[in-house]
Amino acid sequence: MTKTTSRLLALLALSCLAACDSRTAGEFRAERASKLYQEAMNDYTAGRLDAAAKGFQKLLKADPSNASARFQLACLQQDRSHDYLGAVCNYREYMLLAPDSDKAKLAKERLAICEKLLVDEYVKKTNPDAAAANAEAVKTAVADLEKMKGERDKATEALKSVQTELARAKAENARLRKLMDSLGGEDEGAKQKDVSASVKDLLDNEDPEERLAAAALDEAKTLNALAEAEDSAFGTESSMLPQQTADAKDKKKSAEDAQRKMKAAEQAMKDAIPDTYVVQEGDTLYKISLRFYGRTSAWKSIREANKAIISTDGRVQAGTTIRLPK
Repeated sequence: MTKTTSRLLALLALSCLAACDSRTAGEFRAERASKLYQEAMNDYTAGRLDAAAKGFQKLLKADPSNASARFQLACLQQDRSHDYLGAVCNYREYMLLAPDSDKAKLAKERLAICEKLLVDEYVKKTNPDAAAANAEAVKTAVADLEKMKGERDKATEALKSVQTELARAKAENARLRKLMDSLGGEDEGAKQKDVSASVKDLLDNEDPEERLAAAALDEAKTLNALAEAEDSAFGTESSMLPQQTADAKDKKKSAEDAQRKMKAAEQAMKDAIPDTYVVQEGDTLYKISLRFYGRTSAWKSIREANKAIISTDGRVQAGTTIRLPK
């Protein structure tokens, strides 16, 4: 008869025992005070685990009802020699002998672990392919778990990014709401001033070269207007003289010709302006004004002509069709 079969029969015999008593603390102290138990425990604490296991086995041959020796031997069989069948037998016997002891719960937990390990060993011996498949399944499950952790980390980072963007949008919304509230209690002049400041803020991100070109164009127009005013004043003063020189007449004629050409150019520019325009991506009222009117200051006229679709802060949405005043 093999050793495994003998142990199984012993387990069956132990399971059939009907009489089991509940040990008292005094009884536990008495069985631990025996000479064989003390010798085995000395080997245990000194690290001589094989000798300790033999000592507990010797004690159980002499006194099979020693529950403390059963528990210690079962722990050694499980942790030291990996004799899971022997550990199962001794844990079960311990629970029969001392079901209400302080170690009964621990013995039950260790018994469950040994039974699982015993089944795994049996599967490996009888069906190696199934054992390999189980190992591969465990490996796949671990890999899937790691992948899920990576995806969770990515989702956490994405959530943080969305929360940051949401906070920025809330702050911008609060700023615009504050601006609208301030517009509600001021006169029209103050409103126009705040709106102009708001539009200026919106245009701060435009191309610096484009802003410089627009400023230069505005300055040139201003200088041209001043020149026209001086020419006009010169002509008026010279008409009061008794007699005009030929040079003065020529200057006056040249100024009048220049003024007519300017007016003709302005009229041609107005005629070239379309009635409507579809706002493109990146457009602002400043850009549209400079493109069609040659100056940035015309943005107010565009906004006034499209009050129904352009907000008071001057923002325009791409794809919106606006009317361009002549």
